[in-house]
Amino acid sequence: MALTASQMQEQKKQAEELLFSEKLKLGFAKSLFFGQFQADLLFPYPDLRPDEKPIVEKAVAEVRKFADESIDAAAIDRASDIPRSVIEGLAQLGVLGMTAPAEFGGRGFSQLGYTKILQVIGGHCSSTAVFVNAHHSIGVRALLLFGTRAQQERWLPGLISGKTLGAFALTEPEAGSDAANVQTMATLGDDGKTWILNGEKRYITNGAIAACLTVMARTPVVGSSETKVTAFLVTPDMPGFEVVEARMDKCGIRGTATARLKFTNMPVPAENILGPIGKGLRVALTVLDFGRTTFGASCTGVAKTVLKAAIAHAKKRVQFKETLSEFELVKRKSRSWPPTRLPWKRPPISARRSSTAASRTTCSKPRC
Repeated sequence: MALTASQMQEQKKQAEELLFSEKLKLGFAKSLFFGQFQADLLFPYPDLRPDEKPIVEKAVAEVRKFADESIDAAAIDRASDIPRSVIEGLAQLGVLGMTAPAEFGGRGFSQLGYTKILQVIGGHCSSTAVFVNAHHSIGVRALLLFGTRAQQERWLPGLISGKTLGAFALTEPEAGSDAANVQTMATLGDDGKTWILNGEKRYITNGAIAACLTVMARTPVVGSSETKVTAFLVTPDMPGFEVVEARMDKCGIRGTATARLKFTNMPVPAENILGPIGKGLRVALTVLDFGRTTFGASCTGVAKTVLKAAIAHAKKRVQFKETLSEFELVKRKSRSWPPTRLPWKRPPISARRSSTAASRTTCSKPRC
């Protein structure tokens, strides 16, 4: 039931009181939006362990060399596909199992070490970075964090070697950021050993090429009418597994295989449940927390590449008999970094309201 106007107003009032009644505690990233550079929250910047640093630096150099020589980002975008040779090359370098234990064929990197690898790949080809993230950062990671020993022994060697690929199937028509709104349903079969899944997923990276998918579905709570989300390990050879659309058209990262999937009375063995029954939301959110850091590292790689290209262009492009780097506004950009920490204080609510009211009465521009 929708809220009434008075109820919405009351909620806004309560939110304002909660937000502005105390001194704001801003994190580093959020502070940037308010013009603050809170160096004390960032420095000293975290670094790799002394024993890990040379290993990671060597791996970064190897991945950068492979990307320069073997990953053609433009060709991948045109073909809307990542060649098998690229996947195999990444597997040989250990990228597909970077944080997995050595006993399963992984390289045992820390999350920080892994982010440095993704930064290189992200700066070279966004499609390849997203592919690796979906496979390892949220696909393999789910098994590493929540898989039983038997599940890990069964799935991890193939995923790490690149013989099989992983995917993480959470998003649905009614469930995206609202992960708790998953509608795919799983009910226990008559034999008590098999779960029957019905539902659909969309925007699933690697969905049509993966051999092991972590699928989120609702399961009944015993003795109650409620349902809770549970994670299942699913393979495409299960009866009722259907790829509705293997490669959805996109404006960017075209090389990734973003799929729509459908499950119709699909039987999944009970031993394929990942984590405790009814705790799938915890599985999803925990795994996504790890994935966000590597996705962020990929974006940082893109930002560094773009900045490098912009600097090169500014030094090369000549207008009005001088390079763009000599223009005053361009010089200011280089002189103003790093930004200084600016004092900022949130104005009281009354002041903001009066300012807003004044702007409404004095603004002569027509509404858009």
